[in-house]
Amino acid sequence: MYWNRISCFAVVLTVATVLGSSSSAQEVAFLDLTKVVSRPLRRPQSKSAATGKYSGSAQQVTSCRDAKQNLGALRTSLLSLDRTYYQVGDEPIFEATVENVGPTALRIPFSPYLGDLQPEDAAQEFAYSELRIELWVAAGDHWMTNTGGVLSLYGNGDHASTTLTLNPGEWVRVVGKGHLFSAYDVAKQYMSVHPADQMYAQASLFHDETLVTPTQSASVLREICVSQTHGQSVPIQLTDP
Repeated sequence: MYWNRISCFAVVLTVATVLGSSSSAQEVAFLDLTKVVSRPLRRPQSKSAATGKYSGSAQQVTSCRDAKQNLGALRTSLLSLDRTYYQVGDEPIFEATVENVGPTALRIPFSPYLGDLQPEDAAQEFAYSELRIELWVAAGDHWMTNTGGVLSLYGNGDHASTTLTLNPGEWVRVVGKGHLFSAYDVAKQYMSVHPADQMYAQASLFHDETLVTPTQSASVLREICVSQTHGQSVPIQLTDP
């Protein structure tokens, strides 16, 4: 009888543990970027009308330098696409989740409006965090390339409601639009032998600094060390005319 009581207690404890761990696994936010109207960055006024024409932007990207300094782990799953057949140049509408699969809470940016983070003085440099969700095209294990487009979410701790905390097991869901651009020459060679058969998504975090001038904008992106994995992928067919 004593051992039966111990066994029953162990079973109850196991069930309670499972239920407790699963209860924290949930979706905490959803964002449909296809319904968002962009808010462009403001440019400072030029002192000379001759130099006031906007001429472009530049980015400098630095990858994570020390994987041992990882702050956490994110897993990105591609839930669905608007169709399964594409040509290069198409803009697939996709739905993806970004989940915290690490052991500790992770704070991520979650606003589509970079312009809301810009200081009142448009000429002042400003810093913020960025979550990038990239679409990757692949042919099994033969090749893969991030030529499906990218969407970005932004945040700053000083701006309310632009960031959120993902506890372990929690995720956010995003609907967005990609852009399939031509693969690199090497990938094209692989594609001729092994046609693209799937698409997946992968997320990364950055610390950004941006400066806007009357004629240009420049950003420096430093990747935050976070372990990145991808979950579910979606079968596709892709042609490159």
